[in-house]
Amino acid sequence: MGLCLCILFLLIYPSGQLCRLFEYALVILCVGYAWACRSGDLDGLLAFLALLFTAGADLFLVALKEAQWIPGLALFCFVQLLWALRLLRMEEGRRRFVHGVTWASLCGIALIVVIIAARGGDAVLLLSTVYASLLLTTVFFSWLTPQNRLFTLGMSLFLCCDIFVAVNNAALYLDLDAYPLLKTLHDIRFNMMWLFYGPSQMLLALSSTFGDREEH
Repeated sequence: MGLCLCILFLLIYPSGQLCRLFEYALVILCVGYAWACRSGDLDGLLAFLALLFTAGADLFLVALKEAQWIPGLALFCFVQLLWALRLLRMEEGRRRFVHGVTWASLCGIALIVVIIAARGGDAVLLLSTVYASLLLTTVFFSWLTPQNRLFTLGMSLFLCCDIFVAVNNAALYLDLDAYPLLKTLHDIRFNMMWLFYGPSQMLLALSSTFGDREEH
């Protein structure tokens, strides 16, 4: 029902201030649900905090009339850290070790990126690259550890959304006429980002009710 209402709204109001307010209201509702219905353990707390900081990131990227990419992307990188911590708690043995080493390496790369950006690099592009690496890592390991299927599906839809975010911003860096697939995706006359993003936040909020007991 929630998904149908989202699609209907996006068909009626595909863009504009009202659309942005609806999108941000959906994010806030997911945060409220996660707080009210979360499991009473660390897993539920991590899920709530991740959704709360997601709302913080979307304040800069969605709610404001002019998107503030650097603080928004920085917060989304932190969100991925919280989701990764939650996923690490679901994992065991060698998989947890490999995932932990992978994340530690990515965080080291992120530190290098921050230094490069501070010296005049394209901060948005660099942060986007780090964020994409963190998200891909979390989605990959979530499919290897599918104890909480709502979490796995939510993160996968999160990735689908960000693919379209990347496509929509590709024109800033590429000549899309030379990339027919990118141009086709870019020219879709529907808000594909929120078609995936809204359901992803709903699923992640619903996953906050599972708790450690159900996951192990």
